Amino acid sequence: MSSGTGDSLVTSTMKKPYLKSDEIHQRTGELKQSLAIWRNILLPLNNLLEWEHKYDPLVIFGIITFIFIFILQANPSVLTLVSCVILVFVLIDLLVPMAIRIIYKNDNWTSTKDSKYTRLCERIANFEDHIKQLCESALKMRKERPLMYLMIGAIFLAFIAFCGQRIDNLLLSYLTTLTICLVPGIRNRQLIPFIRQYIIEFWNNKKSITSSSSSSSSSTNVSVSSSTPTISSVRTSAIVRPSSTQQTHTLYSTTSYGINKTKAQ
Repeated sequence: MSSGTGDSLVTSTMKKPYLKSDEIHQRTGELKQSLAIWRNILLPLNNLLEWEHKYDPLVIFGIITFIFIFILQANPSVLTLVSCVILVFVLIDLLVPMAIRIIYKNDNWTSTKDSKYTRLCERIANFEDHIKQLCESALKMRKERPLMYLMIGAIFLAFIAFCGQRIDNLLLSYLTTLTICLVPGIRNRQLIPFIRQYIIEFWNNKKSITSSSSSSSSSTNVSVSSSTPTISSVRTSAIVRPSSTQQTHTLYSTTSYGINKTKAQ
């Protein structure tokens, strides 16, 4: 009976990755069909976010900075800003597909573009799967460990509220948007291990410098303390010297008294 249950557990654990890969593959096919109109826009946008050229980070930085400078100069209210953003998305959703059909009417879709488009859809499917797993783990924690769920949620939301109170909201939004747009290029160029290694080396060098400076300062303190005389030693030297001179003076006077006495006799 136990061997049968063990075999069933092994087969179930072996089937889970295959089921997951099948679901991702199926979701990739669905995304390819639903985003077929946008593929001529998504590929250049993906190349820009992945830093296909060396100047792509500067382009991303310039576009995002221009948008937020315009928002800063316009200084709209929150409701006006939300309404304008939704209006822009609605116009893009309606007008861009019509423009794509006109511009890319005689489009030469190659196998290279199709492979890039498939990889992009796979990444979108993997991102959706990660978000789904995160939500499932949060709901599981809420049911099984509600105290831990409450503590993590309270700390996270309190930290966000503190940052929103201390930092300007527009600046915080600008930094968040810039970071999100630069992360795909950083991952594609594999700069995250390099940045981590640089931070570790900088921290180790800083620790070694501080430790060496502290050791040198302690050694100088010891040498200075050993070279400077104390008050007690000065007092003893001041006391001993007069006694020695006084002793020699009395001896001299005694001998001189004895000599004078003998001469008198």
